[in-house]
Amino acid sequence: REESPTTTAAPATTAAPADPEPEPEPAAEPEPAAEPEPAAEPEPAAEPEPEPAPAPAEDLRIAVISDAEPLYGGWYLSMDLGREHLIENVDGIVVDAVYNVPFGQVGQRTIEDLAIDGYDLIIGTSTFNAEFSAVAPDYPDTLFLHSCDVTILENMSQYCVAAEQGRYVDGVLAASLSESGKIGYVYGFAIPVVIKSLNAFVVGARTVNPDIVVEVIGTNSWFDPTLERQAAESLVNNGADVLTYDLSSSAVPEVASENGLPFVGFGYDDAASQAPDAWVGGSLYNWGALFVDEVEALKAGAWESTYVYGGYELGYLRYTELSDRVPADVQAAVEAALEGLRSEQIVPLAGPITDRDGNTVVAEGEAADPGPCCTWVIEGVVGDVE
Repeated sequence: REESPTTTAAPATTAAPADPEPEPEPAAEPEPAAEPEPAAEPEPAAEPEPEPAPAPAEDLRIAVISDAEPLYGGWYLSMDLGREHLIENVDGIVVDAVYNVPFGQVGQRTIEDLAIDGYDLIIGTSTFNAEFSAVAPDYPDTLFLHSCDVTILENMSQYCVAAEQGRYVDGVLAASLSESGKIGYVYGFAIPVVIKSLNAFVVGARTVNPDIVVEVIGTNSWFDPTLERQAAESLVNNGADVLTYDLSSSAVPEVASENGLPFVGFGYDDAASQAPDAWVGGSLYNWGALFVDEVEALKAGAWESTYVYGGYELGYLRYTELSDRVPADVQAAVEAALEGLRSEQIVPLAGPITDRDGNTVVAEGEAADPGPCCTWVIEGVVGDVE
């Protein structure tokens, strides 16, 4: 029998000895607990930003218009002096003068252009009542101030000085210097404001001489030296020994000077230089004080449309220093009249007043409204008033 070969198994491989396991790392020491951070200090509240400064107020724009220039003197110069006074005495305004503005459509267009241009206030120093009245309603943001007429609208006032006060004192002065009892008076137009001044002149004169006569001649012009001279010469030839006027050229005072007669001014002191040897004194307009009052009211938001009016009591009238040729008793009479007007004890157009047709036009205990007055002519006036 065959024997099976014997298979010898390969010897088992001996495994390499294993690396020794690393020794465990010692446990890490615990980190010390972090110290708590201090609580944050609260941030200071932010400072409030300063309020922005208010924008500077814009200057008030004012236009003063006239149909002539100051070089004509009289009314025109007195108004321009008022404009200069306004500029000198009120801050925050720009005042422009517009001279030689014609009446009628061209004048109306000029006034309208000023309103369109943004003027805050337009002051008329001549008779632009119709032109102002036509323009004002279409420009409610512009205010209008017109001299010595009657129309008052929501944005349009009238202004005038109390000329009757000034003429009252002038009448006292003239009558006190008259020996003949007749005074010559040259006027421009027979319109209410002119007739009012004439009436008050007579009232003042008749406090001195109840029988005084005031002879008048009108020129139908505000400035016509030739006609004014002719009128004055005619009055002197008719027996007047004191002359006065409500105009502004040098013609009437020159006629007084040539005839050795006293001349009483009115409204402006031009005659003091035009005929110094004849001039004795007279009332003065002070438009500047009135303009300042109106513009200050406008700046304060207190302006109202009305009839702005006043005399010696408001400083809207002044009186010249009297000539040295005026006697002391006459100077005292003039000062007494001025004081009575300043204190409002004297009201020039207080009744009773009779017109030259014999009608009672102002009753006892009453007084004429100086605004619309006057269409009647007081007794004591001789000559045409028409």
